[in-house]
Amino acid sequence: MADGNDRAEHEPNRRLTERVLGRLVGPVVSPVVDNVDVDDVVERIDVNHLIDRLDVNGVVDRIDVDPVMQRVDIDALLARVDINEIVDRIEPDRLLDRIDVDRLLDRIDVNTLLDRIEPDQLLDRIDVDRLLDRIDVNTLLDRIEPDRLLDRIDVDRLIDRVDADRLLARVDVNAVVERTEIGAIIARSTTGVFTQLLDVARTQLIGVDQVAQGVAARILRGQAREVPPLPSADTAIDDLAAMTLSERAVALQHHAAGSVSRFLAFLVDQFIIGMLFAGGLLLTSAAARVVLGIDIDTGSDSLPIALAYLMWAFAYMAGSLAATGRTIGKAVLGLQVVEADGSRLRARAALIRTAVFPLSFLLFGIGLLLGLIRRDRRELHDLIAGTAVIYAWDAATARLRVEATAE
Repeated sequence: MADGNDRAEHEPNRRLTERVLGRLVGPVVSPVVDNVDVDDVVERIDVNHLIDRLDVNGVVDRIDVDPVMQRVDIDALLARVDINEIVDRIEPDRLLDRIDVDRLLDRIDVNTLLDRIEPDQLLDRIDVDRLLDRIDVNTLLDRIEPDRLLDRIDVDRLIDRVDADRLLARVDVNAVVERTEIGAIIARSTTGVFTQLLDVARTQLIGVDQVAQGVAARILRGQAREVPPLPSADTAIDDLAAMTLSERAVALQHHAAGSVSRFLAFLVDQFIIGMLFAGGLLLTSAAARVVLGIDIDTGSDSLPIALAYLMWAFAYMAGSLAATGRTIGKAVLGLQVVEADGSRLRARAALIRTAVFPLSFLLFGIGLLLGLIRRDRRELHDLIAGTAVIYAWDAATARLRVEATAE
């Protein structure tokens, strides 16, 4: 009560003081204020210095925002604001700490915001590495709806961008076949008695070749060496001894063929040449007897018959090699003649090889024995003609047939 009485007693004195000061100061201050050039004063103010000394937080805390916002002309204010300068002076961490993100997002018109974004500028300013570091991939994947994602994929465009050659180069076809029923399908569709016998014979002969080459190498050099690959390649097989016969047959494809297989192919060709020549001779003799009424001397000591046999043998060998790089005997045993560099055999090389082939039989067949002691398995006629003989049959499919039949 005492405080109330004191204020009441002093109130008349305070009002009297204000009236006296108003009468004394008003006549002096009003002319001064009226003559002040406000624009000049504003231009002389160092805004940066003023802002640096301003306690922004204290000012903001004392502002009643609602009345101020009602009287502010937002458009005029924004027109005078230098956004870049303001952004440069903002401390992002302090600003973000004071933002109520939920309220902010509630007031954002997403469509309008997206319309005003320039994607190129936005992407240029994004630090992709930092962005990816903050992404929780597992959470992201959990929120993906696969069906909707697949619906939005343009399959045709995706296929157009696939490099099929690189994709196929990375596929292990043998592993794919082993994990599917393709092996059994191949076995059921292609396996017959002759095919099975041929697969076994070729596989066994590769083993015999390795034994023969190894024995000859130890006798002559004291140490066996691995058979080289296709002459144009440099890679060799790591360890043949640890492989089964079927695995060895697969591994040795396009490697130099052994002497045993080559000699057996030669014998098969000689049998075929003789049978075809004998059949042709009989037909020719019978035709001459019926049509011309003459008998042809088919005795083994007849020089014309011998020359005809040599010409037929040359044509058979040279023609077969020039056409496919194989004779019937070589095809049966899975062999092929190629150039020394591994390329396809040319007709010229086939003719030269066939012409010089008899030279390998001179001096007790020493030209053929070269194949036992040379690492590249080339014999004398191969060296002269610039050719080589390789294994070239589908050992991988044969192995699948064997395994599928066994199952």
